[in-house]
Parts: sequence; C-alpha cells; structure tokens
Amino acid sequence: MDGWTSLSGALSVTEELIHHYSESVQLPQFGYMSSLYITLNASDLKWFPIFLRSIPNLKSLILVMERTGSSHQLSPKAIKRVSISSVPECLLSSLEFVEFKAPICGLAPEMMLVWYFLENSPTLKKLTLRLKSHSTKDDFVKKLLKIPRCSTECEVIFL
Repeated sequence: MDGWTSLSGALSVTEELIHHYSESVQLPQFGYMSSLYITLNASDLKWFPIFLRSIPNLKSLILVMERTGSSHQLSPKAIKRVSISSVPECLLSSLEFVEFKAPICGLAPEMMLVWYFLENSPTLKKLTLRLKSHSTKDDFVKKLLKIPRCSTECEVIFL
C-alpha cells in the first residue's frame, strides 16, 4: 500500500515538472501514442492542454475525473482561462474518441472539459458521457446543447 502513496507523490511532482519545464522547454513528443487513459482533478486542468501537445497523434482519450474539494472552487474565469489557453495539435487533427469513465454530475471542471473537446476538435466522432443520475440528464443535455461544436460528425452518447 505504501507504493501507491509514493506513486501519488510522484505524480504530483510530475505535474509540477510538466508545468515548470513546459514554460521554458518543449516537452518530449510521443508521436506513436494513439490512446491515453488518464485521471484528472480540477487542479490538473491548467496543465492538461500543455500535456496533450506532446501527443500529436492521439485518437482515443479515456478520462476519469476525480472529485475533490477543489472541484467546486474553480471559478468561471479560471475555466475560461484554462479552456482557451491552447488547443493542442491532436484536438485539431486526430482526436476521434473521448470517453468520461466516471459518472459526471455537471461540476464546473467536468463541464469545462466537455466544452473544451466539443468546441475545439473538428475530428471528434464520439463523446461518451456517464451521468451520475437520470434526474440530472435533462439539465445536463440543456447545458450541452448550448456548447458550440467544431465537429459536424460528433455523436454524444449518454450511458
């Protein structure tokens, strides 16, 4: 069990390193990577587009959003800053499938990511969302319909 704690600490350090070095040095490119499974929390959103720049041929992305106390503290201005900070090459040219593995309940970071992918990826074919409950589906769909889509072929699937 101690190994997992160390891994968590290593991931936190890795996040800081990615953010720090991306400001002065280009991150290594993972040109052969076409699929990614990643767990994010609200604080990761600031470096997520920077990280995606290093995966130019990404086709399939599976996301798990962790819910932490900071999930509710992300302001609309912070969401806008993160979402328009950059659009990596993979979103523009290769990303076809995005799946949210954990149920979504409409928190600001989750909505920001859904918005980010729909508005910025012309190659997106399928966005799969799991909703926390059926009662939130109507509200979520209303929010979703307000998001401009870059892809005319994107199908949004609710599980």
